Amino acid sequence: MFIILPILAWGGFFLILQQHHRHPWREALLRSLVIWGVTLTVITELLSGLGLFTPLGVGIAWLLVIGLCTFVMRRYGGLRVSSDPALVKRKPFRWPLPLFPSLLLAGVAWIVVITAGLAIASAPNNPDSMRYHLSRVMHWQQHGTVAHYPTHSLKQLYQNPGSEFAIAQFQLLSGGDYFANLVQWGSMVVSLVGVSLIARQLGCDRRGQILAVVFCATLPMGVLQAASTQNDYVVALWLVCLTYFTLLMLHVGVTVSTAVYIGASLGLAILSKGTAYIYAFPLCLGLLVWTIQQKRGRVWQLGGLAAAIALLLNLGHYLRNLALTSSPLGVNVEAETNNILSLPVLITSILKQLSLHADWVRALQLQDWIVPTTGLTEKVISIIHDQLGLDINNPALLSPKVSRFYVPAISQYEDTSGNPIHIILIAVALLILVSRKSLRKQSYLAEGAILLVTGFLIFSFLLTWSPWRSRLHLPLFVLFSPLVATILVRTFPPIVTGCIALILLLSIQPWLFNNQFKSLLAEKSLFNTPRIEQYFMSQGHLQDPYQAMMTELDTLNGGCYNVGIGSESFWFEYPLWILLQQHGGPNSHLYHVAVDNPSNQARLSTHPLSGATPVPCAVVFLQQDSNATSPTQLTTEYGLYESVWATPISDNKGTLTLLTPN
Repeated sequence: MFIILPILAWGGFFLILQQHHRHPWREALLRSLVIWGVTLTVITELLSGLGLFTPLGVGIAWLLVIGLCTFVMRRYGGLRVSSDPALVKRKPFRWPLPLFPSLLLAGVAWIVVITAGLAIASAPNNPDSMRYHLSRVMHWQQHGTVAHYPTHSLKQLYQNPGSEFAIAQFQLLSGGDYFANLVQWGSMVVSLVGVSLIARQLGCDRRGQILAVVFCATLPMGVLQAASTQNDYVVALWLVCLTYFTLLMLHVGVTVSTAVYIGASLGLAILSKGTAYIYAFPLCLGLLVWTIQQKRGRVWQLGGLAAAIALLLNLGHYLRNLALTSSPLGVNVEAETNNILSLPVLITSILKQLSLHADWVRALQLQDWIVPTTGLTEKVISIIHDQLGLDINNPALLSPKVSRFYVPAISQYEDTSGNPIHIILIAVALLILVSRKSLRKQSYLAEGAILLVTGFLIFSFLLTWSPWRSRLHLPLFVLFSPLVATILVRTFPPIVTGCIALILLLSIQPWLFNNQFKSLLAEKSLFNTPRIEQYFMSQGHLQDPYQAMMTELDTLNGGCYNVGIGSESFWFEYPLWILLQQHGGPNSHLYHVAVDNPSNQARLSTHPLSGATPVPCAVVFLQQDSNATSPTQLTTEYGLYESVWATPISDNKGTLTLLTPN
């Protein structure tokens, strides 16, 4: 399968860095991944500009990259095998770790293997992925470019596309979405390597590095997202790389190499998700202050180089958004930001964000012995709001997607799961750091804590509350891993930190096996649920109407598979792509028609395969308001379409209508 091509290229980068530049394997892994991420972005943007973002174009591009890696290794001795018998003869391999650390790493390996199995065996079914993460990937493949296109869902356009660039290339090279979840899974695995390196830079010995890895690997939200097509772990990975190369620069000095890797890591983080602006800002500000203190022109030059690389990696996306909405961000973000900016609001916002990780009783499976504290937590936060003169359910302080504040119970759902045990460990570590002067004086501990806490404060200050914010906290928890581990191993004896690691490994097992939509143990598990049904796990009430609609399309004109989407409320889009491809094969197409937003100017006049945009032989329309009347006619840029078929959505959730040309 051609999917092996980008993996071989990554291996080539790794061998060049490890053998020619003599980097230790963990550092070479991070460096090679950053180079790989930059290469993938450049390939995507270049091919897209030429209209060649196709399986053939991507495959040839990666073959050229592999050829270049092979040339470099041969030219600089990377493939040479020594003929000296003294060097060829190696000592028998001996496992270097004692029993208990080996057991902890075996527990981490268990998590990695189970999540890998989930990622490969399960179909993508996260609601956001169905709405825009994977839907935009299908439009890119259809058009042969990542240029903006007409769509009812603007999130498919303006959202940062870095993670989807990788998913799109994997799907182009593999011909399906079996590897789509592996982008997040791979990000988790390399993040584990990264946090161990950061812990080493903070002065941790082997015990501290292993504890950092265990802390990161057992994050409930991380375990759930590792088998999904969201992008929070992807941005966490690039922020880990940014943090590591920044610490490396502070230890060994400023070089062109470190400046390039810092700029590339920052650029890839921003390209992956908008939260990178928030979490990277304190670190970038600290770097700016440090640069000013150096008082050397070369430092400024290299800082400018790093900023230029970060900008160039995002330039294509910025330009597309500027053309769409006159803003590089592409959308007005005021709906999700706090409209009341004051100290009382900041205090209550911090408490609300922390409450997303407050259900530690259920997280430790102690609900049979201890009453869960979520209700008490909600009452305390409500009292604090009253004392500060604030309405806890003020719409200005809540996301438009929710109507009231509540403390959510812990769940095995990748959008809302909290990290209760880890938040307790973070709080304990910060209290120890504040109370012990000797720790505050140690290398970068206090500075690192200040930067991470500042990132959380900025997040709380800017964004409204919703139960889905917990997934946006994932990068912060990952970055806290080496800091918490360093503080704990310098405070407690090995038996205490060992018990903490064991508790973390044992407590994460429910999230491994009872993922709400990718369960291994539930009645409808991955073992007995057909893949097509897995796409509908989060919206089961839509499966029968979609299947019935496909049966109707099969009968229209001997098979109608060039379909238009005619309503903004038709948000559950990706499964329709899958069904169309199953029924119509490569001749199926899906377009948004009658679009009434700025994207309607982004008309694509030709199709890369057929040479012309196919006229939809049918338009699907979803009316989610059960009290509204479904349209009998719909005027589109392709002409007038009239209703020929309709079916109600179960539980009075609307009507699915099919319209054909008049």
